[in-house]
Amino acid sequence: CRQFLTDEGAIPTPEEEETREQVIRELKKIVTDWVKTVACQERVPPRRVTATVLTYGSYTLGAHGPESDIDALCVGPCIANLPYHFFAVLRQILKCRPEVSGLQTVENAKVPLMRFRFSGISVDLTYAQLPVLDAVQAINTSSPQYLRRLDSRSWKSLSGVRVNEQIVQLVPDQEKFQVLLRCIKLWARRRGLHCHLLGFFAGIHLAILAAYVCQRFPNATANGLFTMFFEIFAHWPWHIPVDLHGQQTNCTRSDGCLMPIVMPCSPPELCASNMTEGTFRKIREELMRGFVLTKDLGSHDFEWAWIFEPFPYSTTYEQFLRIALCAPTSEELHDWSGWVKSRFPYLILKLEDNGIECDPNSSQEVDHTVVKPNIVYHWGLIPQSDTLLDTSSLKEDFMKYVINDVYGKVKCTDSELTLSLVGASELPKSMYNDSFYSRHLHQYGVGYQAAADCWSTIG
Repeated sequence: CRQFLTDEGAIPTPEEEETREQVIRELKKIVTDWVKTVACQERVPPRRVTATVLTYGSYTLGAHGPESDIDALCVGPCIANLPYHFFAVLRQILKCRPEVSGLQTVENAKVPLMRFRFSGISVDLTYAQLPVLDAVQAINTSSPQYLRRLDSRSWKSLSGVRVNEQIVQLVPDQEKFQVLLRCIKLWARRRGLHCHLLGFFAGIHLAILAAYVCQRFPNATANGLFTMFFEIFAHWPWHIPVDLHGQQTNCTRSDGCLMPIVMPCSPPELCASNMTEGTFRKIREELMRGFVLTKDLGSHDFEWAWIFEPFPYSTTYEQFLRIALCAPTSEELHDWSGWVKSRFPYLILKLEDNGIECDPNSSQEVDHTVVKPNIVYHWGLIPQSDTLLDTSSLKEDFMKYVINDVYGKVKCTDSELTLSLVGASELPKSMYNDSFYSRHLHQYGVGYQAAADCWSTIG
């Protein structure tokens, strides 16, 4: 398993690691200068005010890949608020940096953030405002009195850092955990399961599941842990939350929470999830597929590549929802697509309300027949019965949701969104995955089988 990760390029090179470390150092310098600017604006002596950047997620857990983003938290003082000082002042500072590109703000999310590339590395930067002037000292002490006084958004932003710290403490062998988590993340990406926004796993979900397996089997090899991951969670009774503390918890499955996973923090709370009935079904099928493939790991003809086979969208589904986004410039497209993608959970639920489950593929394509900058998504559709899908009505309803506030109205002024239905034969070549394994493995191990001859469309 470890050698397979190396062969697949899933482990960053020393040069790539150095680039990430340099990005974090630069971000800390930028934030230090930013908070001094804020202090001058608010007429507070700059020497009394501090801010810093903390990292969390796969990077801090040591399980990131070459293409993984950096999850970073800007921790600021009481005088630096989120709407103006973070999203206006700091954003402008970042925008002027030559290393920064694709700067995008997601201001009304549960955890507001700025998303950008710094020296080619993707960064998600969130913000926590502490009720003190010296934020660095306060965050280093982790004093409960400060945490109790945080606003809800800052509390949620800080939860990633707190959960990371707990996972590191609860895992018996860091090296084995890192190998296991890398394997799970690679599997999830290849099988189309690693996109929280589209109703699948977020990084925190996978980290907790990996930590749970490591806790249960502290003496197992990395290969053995990967096998046990599938054995445990392919058969997990999902009315029971996964909890690293292994004790009775008040954090029970709530309505709409299909795969409850408890964050190891105090007080315990469930990981946020956009999972739907359709995406939950695919996750369970993929876990069972992994179990079937790994239960005979010692077999002489076993190949690791089987587990990590890219999901065969083109041969699994007969019909796809084509979502095309277009804007006058690349920068506007980046902003527009980020905004629309943040609304995708609503579109998935709307399809399910119409009796159509979907497998939302996160891969982006470009339609080269269109002059303007554009990106295109193709979602596999799984009708539950003879289904009429009116794409015109679906688009109208979705657009109302997209532009339901001032941000959406501004972003869509010169941008476009098109929904249409296409068959598998109309997919771009990049979505075809014609391997010996996909063609000869029993269908249970490949993925969903789309219902045939049940499509009737309007619009």
